[in-house]
Amino acid sequence: MFKQIEQHMKFGGMKVKNEVPIEEINDFILSLPDEKRDSWAEVTQILEDKGMISMEGGNEYSTIDDELLDAQVEENRRI
Repeated sequence: MFKQIEQHMKFGGMKVKNEVPIEEINDFILSLPDEKRDSWAEVTQILEDKGMISMEGGNEYSTIDDELLDAQVEENRRI
């Protein structure tokens, strides 16, 4: 039996659990082409599709980083 770890993604607030050993996840990520590893969102979606992780909390959380909210609002005003 492997150790299941529950973590939260900083940006998006999703709860993530590994369904396979962490070493297997790391090896799989390293086997992906560079262009697939450029986006953490894409990597997590691939891992979920493969059943290697499970994610919870989709509609309960915001994708806005509260720590940077003021900066995001200011940047949007300039655009």
